[in-house]
Amino acid sequence: MTKRVLNIIIFILLSSQGFSQGWSYYKYEFYYGIGATNFMGDVGAPNLEYASPINNYVWVNFWNTIGFTTNAGLRYHHKDRQYFRANIFLGQLYADDPTEDIKYWDMGRSFNTFFTEIAVKYEFMICEEKRKTSVYRKLGETFLKNINIPTYLFIGAGATFNVGKYSKIVNEGKNVDKETFANIAPVIPFGFGFKYKINKLTYINLEAEWHFTISDGVDNVVGDGFGEWVDQYQTITFNIIHKLRKNQNGYPKFKRR
Repeated sequence: MTKRVLNIIIFILLSSQGFSQGWSYYKYEFYYGIGATNFMGDVGAPNLEYASPINNYVWVNFWNTIGFTTNAGLRYHHKDRQYFRANIFLGQLYADDPTEDIKYWDMGRSFNTFFTEIAVKYEFMICEEKRKTSVYRKLGETFLKNINIPTYLFIGAGATFNVGKYSKIVNEGKNVDKETFANIAPVIPFGFGFKYKINKLTYINLEAEWHFTISDGVDNVVGDGFGEWVDQYQTITFNIIHKLRKNQNGYPKFKRR
């Protein structure tokens, strides 16, 4: 009995040491993925006279405000629960005034734009990854009891640039004014995410993010300073994360050899 306990203690110590070395060795992570965008601005906005209290601040119309996006980034494990990362989004922002719905403005406006967002972010883990997964399994605990989903919050700063087309129905629906426009604005992204370990070097990741732009020109509808709505958009992305080794200089190593 004493020998068995001693073997378990030795196994735990060796496993923890090996994991600790691997943890510090893989300081960098590269990730990429796809997802959807939801735009909130003047185009497609709710009519405050008829909209519900919730729609006064957040609205989603699948056919009127949804676009697509791709993203990629590099994450650095600074220390403990803290990470820093650089991220780029490429995708579509779209909105269209709903018709025949008194809850929304129907002014015949629509826009469709391609956007690029570059930002740096600070990330904090609120639910850390278990570092003794193999030990728990070795001791015979069930798979469900051993499930661990690291969860994190983040905030950042960056800029977004978009160029696209804007149109508006005029002359009682007889004509359509069209124009091409471009806009650049500071952006403050913040949100949360979840990671799930597939193997030693690979994770899957779901991330929800709110992008608050300091601009009223993303949809090409500009008021006096700011319009009724300051333009903003949300993204939800599904990502693949790969841990990267370091080279001799301490920088991420993308090649296997």
